[in-house]
Amino acid sequence: MGHDEAFRTGLAALLGLLAALGNLLGGYFVVRKHWPRQYLQYFLALGAGYMLAVGFVEVIPESVRLSGESALLFVLIGFFLVHLFEHTIAPHFHFGEETHHEEFSGIHAGKTVLLGMTIHTFFDGVAIAAGFLVSTWLGLVLFVAVFLHKLPEGFTIASVALASGRGKRNAILGAGLLG
Repeated sequence: MGHDEAFRTGLAALLGLLAALGNLLGGYFVVRKHWPRQYLQYFLALGAGYMLAVGFVEVIPESVRLSGESALLFVLIGFFLVHLFEHTIAPHFHFGEETHHEEFSGIHAGKTVLLGMTIHTFFDGVAIAAGFLVSTWLGLVLFVAVFLHKLPEGFTIASVALASGRGKRNAILGAGLLG
């Protein structure tokens, strides 16, 4: 393993752990008193917007450079698969401020969401590592995208824990475990 490759591997591991702190920070924001709800929406918009920008400006062009135009076919297939799962197989739509509080009041809801989010989090780490395999720049840009994305994940797991009656301590613990 060359010096540059060892450096990028170590940096990827370090930043992967640092990105995990985004979950903990997001959970803290939820349990903290006097935190305006609209700030949570701003963090969500920032994370989603930055992640989309990285995808369109960095990841897709780099994929085309490395794999040719066939990479665009995989982007299209990925879009259709997400659409299939979210809108056809398991449709779940929200219009306005509707919620499903009764679905999160059960004892197992928090554990189920934590399990699903843990699987999701694994692929966040894979994205950072894959970025560093291509270049240090892409790895760093993906780290920032994942970190900003982790804040809303922390909001989610802490909110579910609180809604299922787990308390603030368990909400923070769940956000930390998700990391």
